[in-house]
Amino acid sequence: MKIIFHIYILFSFAFLWSQNAYGSMSENQNDTTECKKLVHVFQKGHFSGQVRNFTMATLNQGLLHDYYANAAGATVHYQTHAIKGFSVGISGLFVYRLFSNDLTDADQKVGGMSKFERQLFDIENKSNYDNMDRLEALYVNYDYKNLNLVIGKMQMKTPMVHPHDGRMKPKVFSGIQAHYSPKKLKTSFAWFVKSSPRSVTHWYSIQDAVGIYDNGFLPDGSNANYRNKIQSSGLGIFGFEYQLMKQINISYWNYNLDNVNNTSIGRIDFDKDSIYYAGLMYMHQMSIGNGGSSEIQNRFYQLDEQTNVISGRFGYRFKLFNIETSCTKVFDGGRYLFPREFGVDPFFTFIPRSQIEGFGDALSTRISLSKSIGKLVTQLDWQRMNVKNDLTLNKYDLPSYQQFNLDLTYHFAKKLDGLEMKFLYIYRLALDNKISDEQAFNNLNFHQFNVITNINF
Repeated sequence: MKIIFHIYILFSFAFLWSQNAYGSMSENQNDTTECKKLVHVFQKGHFSGQVRNFTMATLNQGLLHDYYANAAGATVHYQTHAIKGFSVGISGLFVYRLFSNDLTDADQKVGGMSKFERQLFDIENKSNYDNMDRLEALYVNYDYKNLNLVIGKMQMKTPMVHPHDGRMKPKVFSGIQAHYSPKKLKTSFAWFVKSSPRSVTHWYSIQDAVGIYDNGFLPDGSNANYRNKIQSSGLGIFGFEYQLMKQINISYWNYNLDNVNNTSIGRIDFDKDSIYYAGLMYMHQMSIGNGGSSEIQNRFYQLDEQTNVISGRFGYRFKLFNIETSCTKVFDGGRYLFPREFGVDPFFTFIPRSQIEGFGDALSTRISLSKSIGKLVTQLDWQRMNVKNDLTLNKYDLPSYQQFNLDLTYHFAKKLDGLEMKFLYIYRLALDNKISDEQAFNNLNFHQFNVITNINF
């Protein structure tokens, strides 16, 4: 019912706005390129969307409880035809559970329940499997030459703040974003006051969205408790990308989480005639205001932390396959911290289900092999994560591990154009053989199978 109400508001607004625009066009008889009737604004609009089915199964070590689930859902997006550069867009999403075992059934030994499979549904309401609709977007869009301006609810794609669409719902935001792209320069700006993170159905203010996921531990070893305790007026983003030379691109991004922390990322990429390529990235983080709260136990980013991260990669495209090696180092001045509710690791070593966020004095290395065979894209990743077993530098108390990912994606063509199938296998193995069941459950020594079917239209 909420989505129906928002659609009604959208079309009412579009009607009044189009009538005004039509009146303006009637006064200018020379304007022959724009729609001249309200019905044309909608008839010439654009529909798009996706139908998704997601099956996931996690097999934990030994006799620890295993979980599986299947979710189905769809997203529909519509944007009106532009009048004087203005258009209006709306999209909605729904998700249902088709089958699963009991995801709330706690393991008898460690007491934990499903982690990954619950993320297909509503992590805030563990029993909600059939009332998971969400208004994904409702915005006014304006285009003029090299300028694009969007106001309302929307997605944002940057190296760090990103939809991170690896379950059934992406991460979306409410506010304003602008892009200006003259020639070789692309600039972006955004200010967001609300967010609806992945795996939830509601919208929250930026300060209340921080902490929906795991809060982890404080450097002193006590449990962090910053959910609904953060004071922040919003999230600001600024970035630019510039093609310095034909083979060299540079970029800079700044993420300012008001009263919490500021993150700066500089990056340079080199690509030599599509044969070999390389990249180097540097990140710096520092606290802003009181790190989110005047109370230490409710603080997201500690005032004495200074985070510095370097990430690099080198890749070569052979005739038979492509190979890439990468490395990311977080130094010991502080943990790399950014709300997972808003984005994902921007580093070259990132692979699905493994992030370096939360670690300090950590080293991540990765080797990737990939090959395309017709419509089939294959990729094999190995990653090693070396971390400190010290909560001062380990927010989630996760020991060192190595992880293997096998990703097979097939894009259908001709009569099945738009259909895409993906198989993702994950195996994470602890480097320490003496890991307890409590540490391993849903975190280490597990196998995971994912089968995703998308119909894009």
